[in-house]
Amino acid sequence: MRFDPDNWGAHYTGRPTPDGYHLVVAPSASVRHHLIFQSRDPPPADASLTPVVLWDAWHPERLEAAHAFWRFAARPRVPAASSTTRPKPHPRGLKIAYMAWALDLAAAGASERDIHRALLGEPPAAWEDSGARSRVRTLVATARRWRDGAAFRLLKPPRPI
Repeated sequence: MRFDPDNWGAHYTGRPTPDGYHLVVAPSASVRHHLIFQSRDPPPADASLTPVVLWDAWHPERLEAAHAFWRFAARPRVPAASSTTRPKPHPRGLKIAYMAWALDLAAAGASERDIHRALLGEPPAAWEDSGARSRVRTLVATARRWRDGAAFRLLKPPRPI
């Protein structure tokens, strides 16, 4: 994908903001694509574009938005009709993301209380006797089991005998 808003066949407007350059591309009255670039200046013409989709609670929606923009920019004057069905999000997708985050924090030396603070907010005052401490320990222990091989067993189905 190349940065070429003049050839995308849509109205667009952009401006620098404190967090980067914002470009809004409007192929129709009901569709708006919002692109945010890290630099305060727009990319040079024909620069390669690579989406960075944040991994948070809105990840499936952000991923679908990036895909919709890619379909539009690849064929700007052709209506984007998807031939593939949207995959259903994994029911434990957010928990898996929290497990990965907790594992990263634990590997960096964060305490259980700090992990709770980062993932779930301020820990309870009675930390030693709270269920929150147990939840954090379980989350980190589950993440370690997944890291040590449980996740790979999901990817590789057992062979039939």
